[in-house]
Amino acid sequence: MIRALAALALLAVPAAAQDRPPERPEATAPAPDADTAGPAEALPFGPPPPPVWFTLAESDADHDACRLALMVLGTRYRQEAPVTDPDIRDCGIARPVRVSEILPGVALPAEPVMRCGTALSLAIWTRDFVRPAAAHLPDAPQLQGLATGPAYVCRDRVGTGDPEPRPSEHGYGNAIDVMGFDFGQDAPLQVQPRSGDGDPAEGFQRAVQSTACLLFTTVLGPGSNAAHDDHLHLDMADRASGWRLCE
Repeated sequence: MIRALAALALLAVPAAAQDRPPERPEATAPAPDADTAGPAEALPFGPPPPPVWFTLAESDADHDACRLALMVLGTRYRQEAPVTDPDIRDCGIARPVRVSEILPGVALPAEPVMRCGTALSLAIWTRDFVRPAAAHLPDAPQLQGLATGPAYVCRDRVGTGDPEPRPSEHGYGNAIDVMGFDFGQDAPLQVQPRSGDGDPAEGFQRAVQSTACLLFTTVLGPGSNAAHDDHLHLDMADRASGWRLCE
C-alpha cells in the first residue's frame, strides 16, 4: 500500500512493495426469464465497467501520503494532468507525476511519467540498495543518474510468450525500465547479460536486480527473456497472495 511505502520512506527501512488495488469488476448480464428468453444477442446487459486506470486511482489520503514521502526523500517531480489514451480506454494515469530527480543528485534525464507509488518504490530502491551497492564498486563511484525509458506507454507486454496479447503495466503508470546507471564516467554502466563475467559490474547488476523485488512485484532483466536483456523492467502488478515474479 502507498501508506506503507510512505512510512518506509520516513523510517528508512526496506519493506514490501505497494499492493495494487483490486482488478476492475467484470460486467455480467442478468439471467434471462425462462419464459421470455430470446436469442443470446438480444439479452439485456449492464453498463461497461470503468477503465482500469480509473480503478487504480489513489484516494486523496494515499496520494498526499505518497507526495509527502517523495518530499522527504528529496525527489524532484511535478504533477501532470490525468493521462488517458483515445484509442485504448484502459490505459492512463489518474494522478501522474513526472520525475526529473529520483533522489538528490540522482537524475532521471528521460523525466518519466508514472504513478506516484511507482516513483516512491523507485526512490526507496535507489536509496536503500542501488547507492549502497555502488559504494562497493572499484573507487566507490557516486551514483549520479538512472537511464530509464518513458515509464508510461500504452502497449501490450513483450517477451512473455503469452498466446494472447496482455496489457503492459506501463499502460497504467505502474512500470519503469532502467537501462543503465550513471556514475559520472564517459558512459553509464549498461544493463546487459553479464552471467559468468566474474567482475564487480556483474556483482552490482545482480545485487540491484535481485533487491528490486523487495519494492516491486515484477522484476525482469537479463536472464529472464531476450526482450529484457538490455534493461530492468520493474513494475507494481497486483498478484494473488503477494506473490512476486523475480527473474
